[in-house]
Amino acid sequence: MAQNATPARSGKSSQQRAPAAKAPTRKTPARRESQGAAGRSTPAGIRTARISAKARASNWAHLDPVIRPIAAQKDLARARHILKDLYVSHPPAQHVERQIEQLIRLPRRIRMPGLFLCGESGMGKTHVLRRIERRHPERDDPTTKRHIRPVLYVQVPAGPDLRTLRRTVIDEANIPFLDHPSRPLLQSVLRRGLAAAGTELIALDEIHNVVHTEGKQRRWLLDWVRCLSNETQRPIVLAGTEEFESAILSDPQLSSRYPIVRLARWTAGPDLAAFLQGYERACPLRLASHLSDPSFMGALLDETEGVTDTIIRSLQAAALVAIREGTERIVPEYLSWWRDPPLLAYYEAGDAEQESVALARAWLKDERRGAPSPSAPAVRRFRNRASLRAEDGRCADPF
Repeated sequence: MAQNATPARSGKSSQQRAPAAKAPTRKTPARRESQGAAGRSTPAGIRTARISAKARASNWAHLDPVIRPIAAQKDLARARHILKDLYVSHPPAQHVERQIEQLIRLPRRIRMPGLFLCGESGMGKTHVLRRIERRHPERDDPTTKRHIRPVLYVQVPAGPDLRTLRRTVIDEANIPFLDHPSRPLLQSVLRRGLAAAGTELIALDEIHNVVHTEGKQRRWLLDWVRCLSNETQRPIVLAGTEEFESAILSDPQLSSRYPIVRLARWTAGPDLAAFLQGYERACPLRLASHLSDPSFMGALLDETEGVTDTIIRSLQAAALVAIREGTERIVPEYLSWWRDPPLLAYYEAGDAEQESVALARAWLKDERRGAPSPSAPAVRRFRNRASLRAEDGRCADPF
């Protein structure tokens, strides 16, 4: 038909057709990945982290073998893993764990030893105690039909008195007793209940709450803590801040029963390097961050002042930013993002959605670039204490 014919051109054969129009090219997944989120270009050296992530899984030598399959998953799954409560074993914590395990295995004696785990808030005291508790889990004895609880973890309540503290221990141990407010609790109730439960160790966390009481009540509480191991014939591990240290040092009997073991703030050295290497092996980023490099450790300590909880929060935020930006490694420029979390506009309003999913999505959707804004809250330099300004000698409010 005439309308389907191709018009002839001068100097060319009538049989020759005009070149067909060029079909639009489709972006391949690799090409889309190379452009990054929201049309953002990604450095050439980093593009392969997302282009061939699964193909390179066997080369992720910086990751623990258990973590490598997680690193091959999508960004949201990796972000959720990063936000999990992570325990990284390190030399100072291992030293404490060995001492506690030795206490558990000691034979019964009239005067059972113990220890006081001392450290600032956020240094990981509770994590160590909970790790010991998980290592000796509760179980049911099929022979005696009893519920066995080898490690009894108790958090000392705020503003305790002698009765409430003893009742807290008994309630936590699930020991049945008749509550008569006008009658004192028998000492044998706790001893017999712990023996029936097969308890080998008692851990009293937040023990510094005892020193917040006054007068005779404080003295009675300290005496009860001192004699608790005699009552139960079990070793006692106390965990608290430096507030309780003065109470121990002022009492010769307490200091002899509960030697002090410290979890001090981190400083640059092999222990911190081991801690950061452990975190890097557990963090599902596809490129090595070399967290144990001296320059990075210095930047991390400047940002966090060596507090374990702040270090973890800083590394978590930096890892989420590394996924969001497509760089796949933690760099010093990302360490301050923990102080400036995603804005409310980035959180989805799904009632059925888990909080961890909503938080992970918010971090990945955040479109802000560069360092956090100057208005972000600064790191509190002095925790739970006042600081003196050298220039004028006035007391500055740390809060």
